Amino acid sequence: MEQAVKLPVRLALPSLSESKAARLIVVAILYLMQGVPVGLTTVGISAWLAAKGATPVEVGVFIGTALLPWSLKLVNGLLMDRFTFKPMGRRRVWIITAQAMMAIVLLAMAIDAPTVDQIGLLAGYCFALNLCATFNDVAVDGMVVDIVPDSERTLVNGLMYASQSVGIAATSFVAGQLLVSGDISTTALTFSAFVAIVSFVVVVIRERPGERLLPWSKGTASRECEERQHSAWLPIIIGLFRSIASPLTLLFLLAMTLAQVSWSFIDAVSPTLTIQQLGWGSDQYSSFSAIVSLAAALAAGVVSPLIVRFIGLRHAIIFLFLLLGISAAIGGATFDSWEGDNIFIAIFLIQYVVALLLMILLIVWAMRICSPTVAASQFALFMAVPNLGRALMSGNSGWLIESEGYAATYYAVAAITLAGLAICFLAKVGKSEAVPKAAQPIKSST
Repeated sequence: MEQAVKLPVRLALPSLSESKAARLIVVAILYLMQGVPVGLTTVGISAWLAAKGATPVEVGVFIGTALLPWSLKLVNGLLMDRFTFKPMGRRRVWIITAQAMMAIVLLAMAIDAPTVDQIGLLAGYCFALNLCATFNDVAVDGMVVDIVPDSERTLVNGLMYASQSVGIAATSFVAGQLLVSGDISTTALTFSAFVAIVSFVVVVIRERPGERLLPWSKGTASRECEERQHSAWLPIIIGLFRSIASPLTLLFLLAMTLAQVSWSFIDAVSPTLTIQQLGWGSDQYSSFSAIVSLAAALAAGVVSPLIVRFIGLRHAIIFLFLLLGISAAIGGATFDSWEGDNIFIAIFLIQYVVALLLMILLIVWAMRICSPTVAASQFALFMAVPNLGRALMSGNSGWLIESEGYAATYYAVAAITLAGLAICFLAKVGKSEAVPKAAQPIKSST
């Protein structure tokens, strides 16, 4: 009598909508990937340029150009709300494409191997790299708004930025060590391979059950995707306009923009301040920045949920704004009497950690006032406008340094930060009456 042949059982991983653990793992990995272009651009290459004699203006323009794609995220969001391959979910096909393009750009940079004298070409490669990262970022943010329950969003936002900080830290450290020998080709090739390998996780997990893993796999579009994905431009434009038409929402956008000034200082001012004024090496600055990024990652993952739980979102935002403004003012008041780097280290640590916590909490508020039907577009706008401010302030920081000095730059950061706080009060950030009526989330069919 013949025995029946037992076929191996194919185990399917849980979809993101089904599993909290899957959501946390995928979001953490994707935000870790976003740390690669940011760390490489704002720390690794910028410190390398400063060590090779680039002026504050040149470093500032490089940073401003390389980060400019982060201000174009509204375009990305509009494209994603309008076009997708529905059988693979609303966002996943965009994420896979963005990750692949990021690896390709890094590979092209490795092959071309631009030198220090080719700052324009370096800025072009970093612009392209950050452009790929923004498509990934907008898609992940839209997916979070689509899938993550409101009760998880503070935790997920903390995890997102903690993971990104870890990615920035790791990239900063590795790039600093590789670039100290002047080898940009090996640096770019290393990160190209890293992005390609780690991105595989996106290929094996679906957004919702029943969807396709790949275009040629079996599966169908979910009901949520069919109902939320737009088939024409006009509903998206109208929905986006309605979502931001409130004066309170517009004031909130302005406050988020001004809150970026500390990041502009960290990105574009700190490399020349440490290397050309304090006498650090580029690898020393990269390693220091990596350590601070890890501290910020820990704070983002642990402190952000706790601070909201114990003092509330509104009071936490006010406190963090004040702390940033005061620390920058202290930097300006003490700069001329610095005898070492201890004060800079303390202020930099406060700036990095507090600016990250503040951004997390402002994003929590932004997500609360997003409509799921235009989530990618609306949330992309909330991110694009502040990032434009960050790029512009970074790009112009060199002129302020060369004309007025580093002390005046610290004072400017303090003044702009406190102006952002004042506008937050006007926008009623954190108050329930400031939340516009948004579309109700669709009940999951699973």
